[in-house]
Amino acid sequence: MFLTQTAGTSPVADTVTSYYSFLQDSLNPPLPDTTFRFELREILLPATDSPVAGPAYNMPSLFTSKQEKPVKREPLTRYDQGFDWLTVALLASVALLAWIRFYHSKRLRQLFRAVYARHHVNQLVRDGNLTKERITIGLIIIYLITVSTLIVRLAGTGISNALGINNLLPVFLLTTLATGLLWALKLLIIRSVGILFRAKQTTDEYLLSNIMFNTSAGLIALPFVIAWNFTGHSLLLYITIAIFLILMTMRMLRNFFLGFAMQSFSVVYLFLYLCTLEILPYLVAYKYYTLLSW
Repeated sequence: MFLTQTAGTSPVADTVTSYYSFLQDSLNPPLPDTTFRFELREILLPATDSPVAGPAYNMPSLFTSKQEKPVKREPLTRYDQGFDWLTVALLASVALLAWIRFYHSKRLRQLFRAVYARHHVNQLVRDGNLTKERITIGLIIIYLITVSTLIVRLAGTGISNALGINNLLPVFLLTTLATGLLWALKLLIIRSVGILFRAKQTTDEYLLSNIMFNTSAGLIALPFVIAWNFTGHSLLLYITIAIFLILMTMRMLRNFFLGFAMQSFSVVYLFLYLCTLEILPYLVAYKYYTLLSW
């Protein structure tokens, strides 16, 4: 700011703020405008030939999950399944085992020795006919309860759906009855074959071998089945299945050597018999279990 003064007057302030504007030419362009202005303007996107499905800001992001279409779900009918009856059956098995252990401990030891080695079978036979003793009834009941519990807990729901039964108690009873009938039919076929070929002594030993190994498998697997039923640990299930497989293999080997010692049977016929009555029922049961599991 400059002060100007004329003759006979007092000095006044110059109103021209800058004389630079008078010097603007091609060599001295005007200074840029440094005034800050805040303006809101509409953002216009360039027009495209292809139609846009929607605004750009409404497009789905790559970081968001896919929105599934809503599905109408109908309420399912719930059936309460109580397993108190299974607990009673397992307690009955434990009571039978305690009765056998208390009154027939000697025969029980002979049974396990005969399973372990064949030369102990003679001692078991000399002390009585195991197929006609009271201990055999208890052993068979324990075996049937153990096997039926294992089957019902593994494929009970599939069996009940196939039969149209909502309660598992009839399934357990039917499984126990079917297992007992199949085993009795198998023993009847063995007895009939022995009568037909006049091999009573060998047939009796064969029947005794089947009863020994089956009942021993039920006794050994009973604690593991009880523990698996109440805990649900898969390791206990694998141990139970391994017990049945090991004893089944031992029984088949014992029966094979027993039949191989007979001169009236061919090895081919013996092999066909083992495949028909020993291996085929387990393969059919496994195939049926896989079908129910789908």
